[in-house]
Amino acid sequence: MRVEDIEESQSFFTTTVALVTSVYGEQANVMSAEWSIRVSIDPFLMAVFVGYQRGTYDIIKNSGEYGLSYCSDQQGHLAHIAGNYSVRDHDKFGMAEFRTFGAKYIRAPLIEGSISNFECRVVDEFKVGDHAAFIGEVLTGYYDDEKKPLVFHGGHFSSIGDRLSRS
Repeated sequence: MRVEDIEESQSFFTTTVALVTSVYGEQANVMSAEWSIRVSIDPFLMAVFVGYQRGTYDIIKNSGEYGLSYCSDQQGHLAHIAGNYSVRDHDKFGMAEFRTFGAKYIRAPLIEGSISNFECRVVDEFKVGDHAAFIGEVLTGYYDDEKKPLVFHGGHFSSIGDRLSRS
């Protein structure tokens, strides 16, 4: 049954969940973000959308770079920690077992166990409503084809089921 409700309809998006890592000075952060997406193939550009009031905004704005680690369906607890606590008040890396590996081109670490990881250098920023859109040139990427993605739908983390046949 179709229902008209602009507020409730927003919970029916299904998105992948990324962990955005950033470092500026001595401050390192990880933020959960379902608002990240590829925006260009050539050049390879990815966008992440960050609220202006978030501590992550200041870190990316000042550092000019960020890491994107797309969560596997085994990383829901990490996404919860990264998305529900502020860098201003908490050491999120210390709150959970974030296993990381060093990036090749950026200072921010990347999250081990993810389905894919990208190192991004900010090439543009613009305002989109109440969020900043950081457009990042992808410097390199990594993937693990044995992992399944974590998705967010209806206010909950889920995994994707079996692939459907084309018939």
